Amino acid sequence: MSTENIEQQVKLYGQPLSERFSTVVQAYGITQRRLAEVLGLSAPMLSQLNSGRRIKIGNPAVYERLVMLEQRIGTPDIEEVLSEVEASQPVLSTTQIQAGIHSETNAVAALATVVPQPELEVAVGLLEEAAPTLAKVVRLAVREAQNQQAASAREDARQDARG
Repeated sequence: MSTENIEQQVKLYGQPLSERFSTVVQAYGITQRRLAEVLGLSAPMLSQLNSGRRIKIGNPAVYERLVMLEQRIGTPDIEEVLSEVEASQPVLSTTQIQAGIHSETNAVAALATVVPQPELEVAVGLLEEAAPTLAKVVRLAVREAQNQQAASAREDARQDARG
């Protein structure tokens, strides 16, 4: 264990990850391999974090799942907790949001179509602090609205050139 790395973990997470992982493993009566599955980490990555070879959990969703497990220690139905936490997507990056949005009938396209762009831009500012994930979705809608306007302008120009 690297003392310096462990000290960094304490600064980031309040205590070494090995202690936090150990508490969860003991409370739920699971193996480290099962903990890795629930968190969404590979077993080797969990081991590296546990030993201090790695300092930081790279994916915010993984950390949020750890916090969810810690908060629900003592819940009677352990398997239900583990299943719910494993299936959760508590924090989404812009990339994850974009990956989840891929059809024409999605929320972003709908927002971009029915909400005026200036209103979307105001919403981003209002949501940024209180609801950052939703702000990212609305920001994507702003971009979609801009893309729709640009496509419409190009089509109008083509029509004028033909006409």
